[in-house]
Amino acid sequence: MTTITIPTTVEAAGITYDLSHDLIDVYGCRWTWTGETDDTGMALMQTGDDPAQRLTHVYWTYGPLIPAPRPITYADRYAALTAPSCAAPAEPETAEPTPTPLTFAGLLARLRGRTS
Repeated sequence: MTTITIPTTVEAAGITYDLSHDLIDVYGCRWTWTGETDDTGMALMQTGDDPAQRLTHVYWTYGPLIPAPRPITYADRYAALTAPSCAAPAEPETAEPTPTPLTFAGLLARLRGRTS
């Protein structure tokens, strides 16, 4: 029994790409690795229902390619809005509070109530 391991990173045009994540070209299209390689060992990439293309061809035609950001979850949003502020505490002579993500969330809630 022969086991073949396909690496999830590949080098194309002198740049190492992590194929475990989608890649985005300059036009905003997402390219996904099909899990296959051609006879030279180059990864085959696909966008939508289009036929698969070599990673080097995608790079030279639609590149440069950047990793696609992961989706933002509800937990990420909640953590950003409730995180403690990194700002220094307000000076005693000023009456204004130091803005924090929590005060920003309160402002958004008040504004949301005005739109209805």
